Amino acid sequence: ACGNCIDEEGAVEGGASSICVQDCIGEWGGDSELDECGVCDGDGSSCGEEITDGCDLPDMSLSILADGSVLYNTSEPIGGFQFAIDGATVISAGGGAAEDAGFTISTSSTTVLAFSLTGSTIPAGCGDLVLVDLDGEPTGLSGIVVSDSAGGALPFSYVGPPAPSITDGCDLPD
Repeated sequence: ACGNCIDEEGAVEGGASSICVQDCIGEWGGDSELDECGVCDGDGSSCGEEITDGCDLPDMSLSILADGSVLYNTSEPIGGFQFAIDGATVISAGGGAAEDAGFTISTSSTTVLAFSLTGSTIPAGCGDLVLVDLDGEPTGLSGIVVSDSAGGALPFSYVGPPAPSITDGCDLPD
């Protein structure tokens, strides 16, 4: 219950003790509702898709899942990459397309670096780039550098998960 219902003339509807609820557009006693995407009177078409694998990403982008899987989608072959993992400590990294391509994979507590000493590349496509063992849950990737086989920069960007919908005040942080 958010407050008293007041009609257009300023009178309290149902007496002074009447309490009602505002709808999502702020109308007391109104019937507008949030859709499953958190849009008032929406049709449910604006929800961000959950990212579950690299093929869910736009071209030339990376993302990281809570389990440390770094996902990629590229229309260009990858000759090497480097990025920092935000919000967690890197313990080790391996697997994924980087290991399949024979890349040398190195880590520090914050950074993953991978490249080929033989000139091999990760072919255009999508999937798991590398699997990172982490202490903590990652909040993102930063300092992203992805190169082609000649060492030229490829224009990669980070794609985070869709923001959670806020459906009422209970969804807000304390």
